[in-house]
Amino acid sequence: MNVKIVTFLAIVSLLGSQSAAAVYTRTSSGPVDIGSIYSNEFGSPFVQFTTSINPACTANGTYVAGMYLYDITATQPDWNLRRNKMAILLTAKAAQKKVVLDYFYDSSIVGWASCYIQGIQIVD
Repeated sequence: MNVKIVTFLAIVSLLGSQSAAAVYTRTSSGPVDIGSIYSNEFGSPFVQFTTSINPACTANGTYVAGMYLYDITATQPDWNLRRNKMAILLTAKAAQKKVVLDYFYDSSIVGWASCYIQGIQIVD
């Protein structure tokens, strides 16, 4: 059998056997108020908002207006960028300012991991 065909078939079989990964869509919010910030030692802080953002962003199957502050799927995150994002979030909360979010969501995921914040901007 031709070596190129064997190589091609091997690659196709490897690609076909890999499990499906989350497919996040990037979008932005309108101005929102920060309601609360929940954090523990197990992962990314979870941020809840007082206004609706996206019905795909759920927690435990029930709708809450919230999402993770960080991408929990990142294997080697930049900790300085994470600290900067937290600083902006805490500043906005303390000053009672609205924020606009750049965020990713995956409507096929049920639970807190369905959405995470990519960027945050204080707007008022």
